[in-house]
Amino acid sequence: MYSMMHTATAQPACKRGGAAPCTAPLPSATPPARSRCSSQRAVQTHATPQQQNAASLDVSGAVVQPSFRQTPWAAEADTAADTNRAAARVAFISESGLCRSVLAAAAFKAALHSRSPELAAKVVCECRATKDYCLGQGPDPLTVLVAAERGWELPEAYRVQQFYESRDIVEFDVCLVMDKFTAADVLREVSVFDTIKTWGKANYSSKVRRLGEFSALNIAAPPSKDPEAGDIGDALYGNVGGEQELESVRRVAVEVQQACDGFADFIVSVAQQHEEAIQQQQAGDSDAAGAAGDAPAEPASTRLGDTLTGVIRTMSAMEWLVPPMLQPR
Repeated sequence: MYSMMHTATAQPACKRGGAAPCTAPLPSATPPARSRCSSQRAVQTHATPQQQNAASLDVSGAVVQPSFRQTPWAAEADTAADTNRAAARVAFISESGLCRSVLAAAAFKAALHSRSPELAAKVVCECRATKDYCLGQGPDPLTVLVAAERGWELPEAYRVQQFYESRDIVEFDVCLVMDKFTAADVLREVSVFDTIKTWGKANYSSKVRRLGEFSALNIAAPPSKDPEAGDIGDALYGNVGGEQELESVRRVAVEVQQACDGFADFIVSVAQQHEEAIQQQQAGDSDAAGAAGDAPAEPASTRLGDTLTGVIRTMSAMEWLVPPMLQPR
């Protein structure tokens, strides 16, 4: 009885991915026979169970996947060389890219067109998703239904594209996210660019704003650090389906329209500032050229989008969204 219990205790079983227990020999009371390999056998024989188990592990399948980060420097060079860039480019960003961002792009284009068809033709709107689980899909059927109810024209042949940080943060003049979750997803990488680029005035993070901030209701309200303030909730969250989900999409469409009306007014104001700046520059160049007796200098080519980005960057910082490493000290 004692011998059996002793044997069970002295031979612990180890598993190699579900294989049979090890049958390594027990330590022997007498030294092994001498041979050319006796010293090696002695090490194996007198190894502890833990050492035997460690030696038997197969780690050939354990591979660490490297993570590569791309910087926006190349995208900056490409956009600087692109003389055919649109006057202004706006990205609407939601989690899935199936509902809120699509409704926002359609609502904003309608609102801006009603204010200035000429200006609307100069502003390009695109949608992006922060997650990759709906890539290539069209808008949700409820999105299509609600957009039709409100007379909004959805982007033609729309398919979900994911937000590509190192490219899109450069190509778009402003990136409008829907809530704190999409803001965090976007800023996770974008804020890194600000920490590693110590030259110039890129300040990529400042191009990210919440669409809800431009709603007349939020503009009239006093500044708030409430994480929920300015958020436009996900109408499809939970996938409840049926009439309940349809009403949720309709409710979100109302919030989107209020915010897009405010943003359209904001764009009109920025466009006016842009034109005034160009006129002042032309007048200044003419005065300087007349005083010098030379021909008037050609006005500098300035994109509306550059002015838009400049005005966006003057807005008060969303303190709760700014990573600690970027907060003022």
